[in-house]
Amino acid sequence: MIYGLIVGVILRYGIPPASGHDKPFSCSQEDRAYSTLLVNISGKFFEYTLKGEISPGKIHNVEQNDILRKVTFDPEVFFNILLPPIIFHAGYSLKKRHFFRNLGSILTYAFLGTAVSCFIIGNLMYGVVKLMKLVGQLSDKFYYTDCLLFGAIISATDPVTVLAIFNELHADVDLYALLFGESVLNDAVAIVLSSSIVAYQPTGENAHAFDAAAFFKSVGVFLGIFSGSFMMGVATGVVTALISFC
Repeated sequence: MIYGLIVGVILRYGIPPASGHDKPFSCSQEDRAYSTLLVNISGKFFEYTLKGEISPGKIHNVEQNDILRKVTFDPEVFFNILLPPIIFHAGYSLKKRHFFRNLGSILTYAFLGTAVSCFIIGNLMYGVVKLMKLVGQLSDKFYYTDCLLFGAIISATDPVTVLAIFNELHADVDLYALLFGESVLNDAVAIVLSSSIVAYQPTGENAHAFDAAAFFKSVGVFLGIFSGSFMMGVATGVVTALISFC
């Protein structure tokens, strides 16, 4: 943590920002933002990728530091490249006898527990948001789905310290398997929940009112991602078992 703070301070204050790399252009003919733009400059085509929306008052205050941009971590790299091997190693090194003996409790905590935690945290945050709107400390561009997304993100706890203490104290193997199995599965549940909440996009006059079609679309996204991931996991497990034990 100290190393990260030192590196962050050096990157933020020790490197002078570059200048002349950002120039605002107005595209009044376009009514939406594109994820990728191909710009023709003097016969040469350059590709630009969408980074996000910037409020009009902060156009001239955008960070110009190229190094800070390069060290920005892409969450897609974490979810698609770094996280799968971690979960695979955890499942591969798991003591299957204790895991399957407590499979019902593990699945209950992982699926039902994570979903309940997501909705409880989301509703608590929504109450805080409504209160802050009443006192004028927050704009109206903060909705219930944003609170649920926050709840889904922080509901997947990873009890690394607790598991390390259990290992040192030689705690009950069933208790260890229960906590370890839940911590392995709740990451996948949180990812699927987050994708389903993001997919919830109501249409109509009130874009953030309850929409049955958008709700069922989110349910479909949840079931599709879950079943697809489950089948891929089973196939990977079978192939790994055949390679390891043949």
